[in-house]
Amino acid sequence: MKVFVLAVLIGVVAAMPQDAVKPPVEIITSESEGPNLDGSYKFKFETADGVTREEEGAQKQIGEESGATSRGSWSYSSPEGEKIALTFVADENGFQPQGAHLPVAPEPSPAIKRALAIIARTNAADEARAAGMSTKQKLLMLGLLDQRLGLRK
Repeated sequence: MKVFVLAVLIGVVAAMPQDAVKPPVEIITSESEGPNLDGSYKFKFETADGVTREEEGAQKQIGEESGATSRGSWSYSSPEGEKIALTFVADENGFQPQGAHLPVAPEPSPAIKRALAIIARTNAADEARAAGMSTKQKLLMLGLLDQRLGLRK
C-alpha cells in the first residue's frame, strides 16, 4: 500500500505543469485617485506585456436607493496573439460589456417575435382593463398596438 501511495504522489508531481510559476510583469504606468469622500474613484495602469486597464466610478442615487456606477476598459493579448479590447458600463441597468470578441445573440425567429408581440398585446390589454378603459377605448388602443407590433396591417 505504501508503494502505491508513493507511486501516485510521484505521478502527481511529475504531471504538474513546469511553467506554473510566471515571473512578475513590470508595471509601466499606474495612476489612481480615491476612493474620495463622495465614493468616486479613478485608476489606470499599463504593464510591460501589453495589458491596459482603466476605470472610474461613483456613487449614484437611484430613487430611494444608493448604488455604485462604473465605466472603464481593458485590453490584452490572447494566447493566440489577438488583441482583445473590452469597454463596459456598470450601473442600475447591470454590467454592459462591449467588445468585438464577445458573442452576439442571433436574431429571434419570426415565431418568437410574434409570440413576444402577442405577450405585449396581452399585457397592454390587462393594463387597459385595470385602468378602467371603455371597450371602445381598449379596442382602439389594441388596434394601434397591433399595427405597431406587426400583428395587423
